[in-house]
Amino acid sequence: MNIAMDLSEKEELEIRKSIAITNMKRLVIGLTITALMEIFIIIFHDLPGIRSSESADKWIYTSYLILHGIISMLGLYFAVYFRIVTKRELARNISFYENCIYFILGIILLSITLIAGLDQFTTGQIVAFGVNIIYSGLVIIIKKPYNNIMYITCFLTFIIEMIVFQKDKNILFSHLMNGAFFFVSAYFLAKFVYNNQVSHLHKNMKLEESNKKLQYLSNYDLLTEIPNRRYFKEQLEKILIDKYNTSKSYIVVMDIDFFKKINDKYGHPVGDEILKQFAKLVEENITSDDLVARFGGEEFIIFISNMEKENIEERVESLRKVIEKNEFKVGDTIIKITSSFGISILDRAGELNFEKAYRFADEALYHAKESGRNKIYPIKNYDA
Repeated sequence: MNIAMDLSEKEELEIRKSIAITNMKRLVIGLTITALMEIFIIIFHDLPGIRSSESADKWIYTSYLILHGIISMLGLYFAVYFRIVTKRELARNISFYENCIYFILGIILLSITLIAGLDQFTTGQIVAFGVNIIYSGLVIIIKKPYNNIMYITCFLTFIIEMIVFQKDKNILFSHLMNGAFFFVSAYFLAKFVYNNQVSHLHKNMKLEESNKKLQYLSNYDLLTEIPNRRYFKEQLEKILIDKYNTSKSYIVVMDIDFFKKINDKYGHPVGDEILKQFAKLVEENITSDDLVARFGGEEFIIFISNMEKENIEERVESLRKVIEKNEFKVGDTIIKITSSFGISILDRAGELNFEKAYRFADEALYHAKESGRNKIYPIKNYDA
């Protein structure tokens, strides 16, 4: 990125893409306005100049016409082209579009520089040229080595033109000094704008990354890396609104049998590892439409939808068997565990309805434990 900043490959690519998008948006507007202005100049300056000038001077206005024509045609073409480029296309070939951006800018700057040389035969001024050069460094975000190539090429061309076309030594000296000021100003302005933009984008990316981490910390259980209680309830509310009255839904509350004994026997680090493996096992055995969360301690909760009441117990029983058969390995220790389950029907959205369904499921879990553990307490006809 040509700036003293520690950027990952992904960050650099995102910054390049963002800068390219910004440049193309600005060029769509700038090139359109420039092309229309050039057409206006061709109609009211170049063509009348060719008709009214003497034969010896026709080449000047003909050259004006050619340069203004190049700027207007390329300007209109790239204004339309950049307008229709999608972000997906840009991401697939970022280098190509960067080259397109700097190509059209370079051609326009060089054409403006050549026009400044022709102006020495007519107005003798370089003000319009200087304004355009500085404006390019301010509006378009130009990176190395493109800024070096463009400005050095244009500056050398400018010097040669002034020496060849401007015969008045005092005016020549003034133009060379002013031209040097224009180019140096444009160069350092372009460098400042580019570095400032990269720094700004990088800070925004870091801020966005920090916000995502904070969002993750607030939504997910750090130990098991599955949703926590708050995020589960938040997502459940959205799901139920989306699927309101279209499918039957269920709350399954489960916990690990005799988990306290595991902690007492093997220690809390082993218990934590069991919880992590348990959460992963449950995630692997539910569908993408289901939602699982750690509700606290060794208690987990699952939301299941799109299933008839006759099939839900069979589904949960299948999960119970998977847990029962699984071997949880922590270091050299293999631990077998079981789980108890309580199920409740949930068919309406709203905080009150969830809390009611959760209470029924929690009561069912209590009965499952009281009746021997490692089992599912049958669903009763609860009116959730």
